[in-house]
Amino acid sequence: MKKRVNLILAVVLLLASMGMAQAQTQLEQDLAEMRAWMQQRSAQADSAITAEWPTVKKEFEELSYSLDRNTKKLSEKSRVEYETYKQRYTEWKVRNESQLVDLDGKELERWEREMTGTTQISKIKPVHLRDAFNKALEYTREYRRDWTLRDWDYAEFVLGELNTRKTNTLDLLSTGDKIKIAALQVEFATLKKGREAKDAYEEMRESR
Repeated sequence: MKKRVNLILAVVLLLASMGMAQAQTQLEQDLAEMRAWMQQRSAQADSAITAEWPTVKKEFEELSYSLDRNTKKLSEKSRVEYETYKQRYTEWKVRNESQLVDLDGKELERWEREMTGTTQISKIKPVHLRDAFNKALEYTREYRRDWTLRDWDYAEFVLGELNTRKTNTLDLLSTGDKIKIAALQVEFATLKKGREAKDAYEEMRESR
């Protein structure tokens, strides 16, 4: 009888250890995905992060969901690595949300309407999303030279809303639309980066 009990306990411990090993493996896979995502995002310019902030925020929340719930199950090394990623994300969040929190609602609606033709960007049909991006970039090309930094805040927020809508409807977009929208996203980030470079140059001249 005693041998049978010992055998049962051994089997239970083995199954438990196997379950923990599987959970550990899954968490390490989750961390690997987070690592790849963080490397990709960190390689982008700050203006690109700002332009895509709603999407960046959503992606991080999805990738961190399991890791946050099971942080204690990570190895010490993995836990330290994950905390580093969380700190980096927090820096992005503070910078971007502090800039956008005080946007005026009515003024934002005006920017949404002029840049995309609607104030309900989250409801744009997938088939019309490419046109909305095109309209936003046409507006940016035409007026950006006269924009203040505050204007860029509004424009970046609107692009962020479009980027979020793209993420939420990605499976419903044609390959052609995905390619074109990606090109327009890059163009917007480039235009914003050009403005930042111009401001930095003028600031340098004034400081001489």
